[in-house]
This record gives sequence, structure tokens and C-alpha cells, in this order.
Amino acid sequence: MKKYLTCPAAWLGVGLICLIGLIGLMKPISAQAEIIDGDLIRAQGTLDVFIVKIIGTEKFKRLILNPEIFNQYGHLKWENIKEVDQTTVDEYIVSDLVRAVEDDKVYKLYPNGDSGEKRWIKTADDFLNLGYKWTAIYTINNFERDFYSTGADLVYQVPQPPTPLPPARNPITINVPADYKTIQAAIDAAINGDTILASSGTYNENILINKNIKLISNYVLLTVIDGQGNGPAITIDGAGDFFIQRIVAKSKDEKAVYCKGENLSKGTIKNSTFKDSAWGIYADGNCNLTVNNNLIYNNKNSANTDGAGLIIKDNASYGIIPEILNNTIDDNYHGIWSENASLKVINSIITNNIGGKGTINNTGIYHSGSGSPDIVYSNAYGNSVDFGGDAKPGNGCIIVLPRFVYTPLRDYRLQTGTTEYSLCIDAGHPDHIYDDVDFRSNTARNDMGAYGGPDNIGWNP
Repeated sequence: MKKYLTCPAAWLGVGLICLIGLIGLMKPISAQAEIIDGDLIRAQGTLDVFIVKIIGTEKFKRLILNPEIFNQYGHLKWENIKEVDQTTVDEYIVSDLVRAVEDDKVYKLYPNGDSGEKRWIKTADDFLNLGYKWTAIYTINNFERDFYSTGADLVYQVPQPPTPLPPARNPITINVPADYKTIQAAIDAAINGDTILASSGTYNENILINKNIKLISNYVLLTVIDGQGNGPAITIDGAGDFFIQRIVAKSKDEKAVYCKGENLSKGTIKNSTFKDSAWGIYADGNCNLTVNNNLIYNNKNSANTDGAGLIIKDNASYGIIPEILNNTIDDNYHGIWSENASLKVINSIITNNIGGKGTINNTGIYHSGSGSPDIVYSNAYGNSVDFGGDAKPGNGCIIVLPRFVYTPLRDYRLQTGTTEYSLCIDAGHPDHIYDDVDFRSNTARNDMGAYGGPDNIGWNP
């Protein structure tokens, strides 16, 4: 019985005396005392009153919603309510099935506070299929039946078999735009292991990679994803084994690539170009990248007050070390900027990063906070400050003019002429695992920059 602080209408005005009198009339008995069919019970310390129904070994209880309904039954007396322990009350199964005297309709009640709703169980088959028991039906008077609002009839719905899952398939290559018009639509349709092969053209999209897929093109410098400043051109979030190759990505005043760190993301970005954005590649938190043989240039915001070719932040607590191998990072606000992060820079060229009109705050390679940068066999030259914060050149690092073929047209190949020979040629790490694939002589090891190292032919399909 709900809200017994509300006394019957005849008792209004009596207030607290009413409640005290009501509780005083209830007969406390022990849980071991006999309870018979039709008794009224209430758990100690509660106000809900139930009428019990006992048929053989079946024991049911029905909540009487309010004093107004209680008082419509002349045989129910407040002084006959038996107070028992909660364990005894719990022995009885709740029943909300009722039928009024001389009414064939059986209803299921849906209590709601001091009121509720009744819903007619339409047929005997519906009753049985819904799992109800005939012995659980309580007989009520017409007043109580009409007290409840009427809801929709209860009709048993035959369960529908679950929709079968599509058969599993092996990884495939999805072609854009032949199979899907946009790269994002192709990614959405992909499963882990699929390859998205994008044809040449400009795709004005802001794509999300959250699967273990490959995104590649067979067209060097001709497949462009342009975020148009509406967000990163490429966002990576929770992809544990992704691969990007031969893609150009840009987004004005935004990130060309944003690897979010909330979820573990791990993958390789190679033989690609990231340009004309505020930040070329931005990786934070639990994002473990291998960035090799890429061109990263002209990344600064429109006001020329911030930006970087590559930013790595806040990975120190995750124990990961992204690898920056054989990249050319030129003409950005900052070259490589790292905070509270570890990273390894090998065989890379970081030049002419002098955003903000050459202020001393601009650096080729910068590090601060926890974590540490390991910078080896790389060339930092012509930056406003080549090494900033606690970043220091390590083994094999040089500071020399790299001598690109033609920087104004972004031709970052190294000059091989007799008089304009680049000192970045054969100046990379001496370990043979870093050797160029196309040897010029038996003594050649590897070149610094985007066109050196074991993936120097990866620019071509």
C-alpha cells in the first residue's frame, strides 16, 4: 500500500493521530506465526500492505495501492493487518492479475504510485503464452476495477527469429570512387584487414580511421584529402594496426592528420605528403606511430603564429616511442615539437622552420617535459633555432645545407652533381637495416630525408 501518510478520506483532518492510530491497529506477529489465505501482511518498518493468496504450495501477494481501495472492501480491517519480517513477505510471489466479480475479463495491473493502469489480456492463449498462471488471479470488486485507467490490450507477440549475421568474409580491396564515391563511405563499409585504394583526385572530406585498414593510392602526389579547415583531413582513433601510403593530406588552419590518444592507435604513415595546414601530423597520448619517408612542409596557421610539421605530446606515461624515420620536414612554423613525450628521430632532414618571421621561439626540433627525444643521424639546418628546449643532437647528426634539387617547387630530392653534391647523401645511420634499396655503389649506405632508406622506392606502387 503506497503512501500511507495519506489517510482515508473519512480521516482527513485527523493528521498524525490518523497515522498513529492506523499503525497501532496492526497486529505484530512473528515470522513463524501462521498466515492463511486472505490475510493482510506488512513488513516491519514499511507501509505497503499486501493481501495474500495461498493455493496448495503456491503463495501469492497483491499490493493494495491506497486506503481508498482498502476501505471499499468491508471485510478488510486495518486492525487485522499482520506485521511480519521482510523474509516472510519475500516468500510470496507478486501477482498483478485481477478479475472483477461477474466480469470475465482478466486484467494485468501496472501500479503507479497510488494509482495505476489495467490492461486486458485478450484471450486465453495470450494469457498462457505470456506465461501467466490461472491460480495467480485475484478477484476484486467493480470499484477497484474502475479505479484504474485503461491501457492497451495485452496480446502475445510471436517472437521473431533474430536477423542472421552476414557471412564472414576475407579482407578485400575497396576501390574509390569505383565501389564507393567517398573514402569515408569505403571505410565505413570496410572490415579489419581491408585495403582502401583511392584513385587520383581531390577528396574534400574529413575522414575517420577507426579500423585496422590500409588507405593507399597508386598515384604519388595526386590523391589529395582536403579537410578544407572543417577539422582534420584524417583523424585516427582506436585503430590498432592501420597503414597510410601515397596520400596527400591538408586542412587549412587545422591538422592534416590527427592521431587521438584516448584510445590506443598504432600504425605506419609512409611515402605521403602533409602540407598547407596548421599542423602536419599531430599525435598525442596513446598514439604510437611509425612515420617514414614523408614530405612535411608549409604547416603553419594563417596568422603565422603557431603550427608545426609534426607534434608529439603526452605519450611518456604510456611507454611508447614513435619513430620518425627518413622524413623531410621543411618550411613549417616549427619542425618537430614534442612535449612530455618520447620519440626517435633517425635519418631525417629538418630545415628552414622559421615561422613567425624568424623569432627565437621557432625551432627545428624542440622537446620539453617528461620523456626524451633520441635524435640520431639527422640534419637540422637553417631553422630559427635548430634544437630547442632540452632537445640535443645525438650520434651522426649534422648541421649542413641539405642542397635539395629545387625547394621553390618542393622538389626535395638531394642534389648529386659534382659541385652541388648534398652532404646528406650516404650520411644516414650505418646499420645496414637502414640502407637505401637502390645502391649506387657497394660502399653506399643510406641517404637522409624522404627519398632515402629502405622505403625510398615506396613512393611508386
